[in-house]
Amino acid sequence: MAGEVKLPRLGQGMESGVVTRWLKSEGERVEKGEPLFELDTDKVTQEVESPFSGVLLKISVTEGEAPVGTTLAYVGEEGEQVPETVVAAAPAPSEPAFEPGPAPPVYESEPDDAGELAERTKASPLARRLARERGLELSGIAGSGPEGRIVAEDVARAGVIETAPPIALVPPLHARTIAPGEVVRVPLTSTRRTIARRLSEAWQAPAFQISSSANMSEVMAMHERLRERARPGERHAGIADFLTKACAQALAHHPEVNALWLGDAVEIHHSVDIGIATATERGLIVPVIRGCEQQTLTELATARAGLVSRTLTGTIDLEDLEGGTFTISNLGTLGVEQFVAVLNPPQVAIIAAGAIVERPIARAGKVEIAPLLALTLTCDHRAVDGSVAAEFLAEVKGCLEEPGLML
Repeated sequence: MAGEVKLPRLGQGMESGVVTRWLKSEGERVEKGEPLFELDTDKVTQEVESPFSGVLLKISVTEGEAPVGTTLAYVGEEGEQVPETVVAAAPAPSEPAFEPGPAPPVYESEPDDAGELAERTKASPLARRLARERGLELSGIAGSGPEGRIVAEDVARAGVIETAPPIALVPPLHARTIAPGEVVRVPLTSTRRTIARRLSEAWQAPAFQISSSANMSEVMAMHERLRERARPGERHAGIADFLTKACAQALAHHPEVNALWLGDAVEIHHSVDIGIATATERGLIVPVIRGCEQQTLTELATARAGLVSRTLTGTIDLEDLEGGTFTISNLGTLGVEQFVAVLNPPQVAIIAAGAIVERPIARAGKVEIAPLLALTLTCDHRAVDGSVAAEFLAEVKGCLEEPGLML
């Protein structure tokens, strides 16, 4: 009996995916474990392997968005009968479609010869999608992957080229000038729908916030010494890495905060797996640094830099986005002095870090100016008591004010 190839659930919270391209044609032989099609989720783009060996008898979903569990194709022995219905999935909402005024915008299609040339060019699924989004020709990009394959980093480095195909690209909302009286309707992408759903879940939790400010004088002095001693090309810890290390140490000592809310139980984790909230063109992505409690400051700096870089270029692996036990949200680089971060379910706590601002403080009866970092901890009160949260935040503050305690 022919096997049904269904759209897989590749991660927690995934509800749908976008089939972007089939790597095999109907009637072609495919082996179990061989890449069968490309799937774009709200987090990553990757090749999906065939769960069966046999002949690709029928493709039921040619391309576009479909819910998890949808039958995409049938694989079996040559000549086997399969359902005849072919379902065309909904168009992929890879970019918002802007509808100014009473009429929607008109999009031009890509020339056939350009599509055929791109098809012949070796490129990863994500590289193809990035090239489409940025209006770049794959044929004009040098590949750094195996056998000259173009990867996402190659597309990111390529920039805008003059020979881009004549596609009518819709500019992002922040790049548009909206005329007086004009109304712009922005349909939700799959990423934005997922963010909306998760934020709605977070808002249902009985959360509370506590705040404190850490004197960052010692951290900044140590950061400068590390920068001066670093060899050319060597990675040295930044301010965000000190914060990650401080949170890791405090979480190891307060496991109640390093936990997940499961509805009927609280799951406390030994491994400290910290998510770093990262703003990307596709929305907010939270890559995870695993085993933070076992890593040195330098190791954390290297791991964080690599994860954030791959997240921004879209080359992050799905496994790097799953399984976090705590999240750090840092808007300090954008000039935000203090804010409240929303919980990242099922995690029970998230910390928000603002910008380091010089403020007057009283010390030994005198007023001094010190660089202060505002920290706001949001906790799920169903799992974390106020006293536990206060002790945790106090340890984070203590580690930042005496960074030698973390080394």
